[in-house]
Amino acid sequence: MTTRKTNIAVLAVFALVFALLLAGNCLSPLTADDFLFCFSRFHWSRITGVDEIFPSLAALRQNTNGRVFAHFFVQLFLLEGKAVFNVVNALMGTLLLYILYRYIRRGERTRDLLLLLFVCAAVFVLLPAFGQVFLWLTGSCNYSWTIVVTLGFLYPFFARYWERGERRWLPLCLLYLPLAFVAGAWSENGSLAMLCAAFCFLVLSALREKRLPRFLTLSFLVACAGFLFLMLSPSELGGRRGEVAESTLTKAAGRVWALLAARLPPMLLAALALTALLLLAVLIWLLLRRRRLGCRLCSALVLLALAAGLVVLGHGAASIADFVSSLAVSLLIAFSLWLLLMLRGLEKGLDARTLLSALALGLAALASVLVFLFAVYFPARSACPFILYTTLADALLLGALWDKGGKGELRAAAALFCALALLILPLAAKDVLSVHRQSAARDAALRELAQTPGSSALVEPITPASKYPAVWPGDEDYFNNDIALYYGLAEYAVTEYVNH
Repeated sequence: MTTRKTNIAVLAVFALVFALLLAGNCLSPLTADDFLFCFSRFHWSRITGVDEIFPSLAALRQNTNGRVFAHFFVQLFLLEGKAVFNVVNALMGTLLLYILYRYIRRGERTRDLLLLLFVCAAVFVLLPAFGQVFLWLTGSCNYSWTIVVTLGFLYPFFARYWERGERRWLPLCLLYLPLAFVAGAWSENGSLAMLCAAFCFLVLSALREKRLPRFLTLSFLVACAGFLFLMLSPSELGGRRGEVAESTLTKAAGRVWALLAARLPPMLLAALALTALLLLAVLIWLLLRRRRLGCRLCSALVLLALAAGLVVLGHGAASIADFVSSLAVSLLIAFSLWLLLMLRGLEKGLDARTLLSALALGLAALASVLVFLFAVYFPARSACPFILYTTLADALLLGALWDKGGKGELRAAAALFCALALLILPLAAKDVLSVHRQSAARDAALRELAQTPGSSALVEPITPASKYPAVWPGDEDYFNNDIALYYGLAEYAVTEYVNH
């Protein structure tokens, strides 16, 4: 493929992503927290000016969470109107893709185009709660924008380690340092993943150069200060006390252990644990001493675990849409793919810089999930940093394999995920359109009902079939009062929750 044709193809991918995101945003209604943030958290009346956002954010930091930067944009767009947000959010989604492309491109056009297609398709297929992350107003500002901000901050650390000449950006340091603080304070798990990756790249650069990069070290410390600003807010401190004992992941681990302990004799359970440790030790020895055999054996075990997991999860899924939208399925595939590509890279003897970069991004992804050991619940949308960071690591590994002559891996990965994306796209479009029609009909009925003072509304729930709409089942259970206030109704309820 000629350079000119490849450039046109790359631009066409960006244009297509923007068009699809714009269409999806235009078809997505306000939902859940959107109605809540239409009102000031300070005086609980409708926000009518930008000056009213700041006291609302101060109250939010006291009572809800410390994500004041994300929620500033939420309340700003709810004030300015959904139409403005639709365009800006589509641009932000396209900017996210461009930032990822900056990380992975090397100047070989066919390779870069295939990597771009792989990243687009993998994110579309694997990202849990896709609509909540890219189409929901509140969710976009809190999740997809997190990745834009954090990967934007992280890029100079990555570029320094890869010797891409980031020094030319130093005159922009007066803009970069405030970005560092904002990136650190944007999201609990997204900012933590960023800090983990930045620390790894900073240490790797320091080891190579025999000194700490001063400006990047300062930027890292500023980002840490932003993270402390987020996590030490009164609401975060108050809400995190005692959550470890009640957390979703902790309780799940406790249930698994209790189930095993109840069904297996203690001696057998101990023997299985010892066998697993010995197997792990053997695999590590093989990786160190007989790398090719160790990598192939580990890859076989990962594939076996992946297949078994997908069979179990598929058996419990009610439909294909339910299986595709499963958080567990997405995490299992994303983590397994990262492990398989890391092992393939070790087997093929990829350069240490690529392997260590992919490892740093993978560890950052794991940190973004493990932090939920300290949380009461783990919503699917919070897996966004995990999917994006592992996908970026996968792309770096696939690109390096291509450079080393293994072009089949990248072609196969791009073809597989593009085929899955094309199969899923009609389902996603149909579901987004269905939710749009349901929401539009409800909105018209509620606005007509609101013409009569003191009216009450009892409505049917909106029923998405997959992860792609901005609305998800159960979101209206918690925001009835806010929806009533938004439309000027005396009372608002959903039949499903009234009946139960």
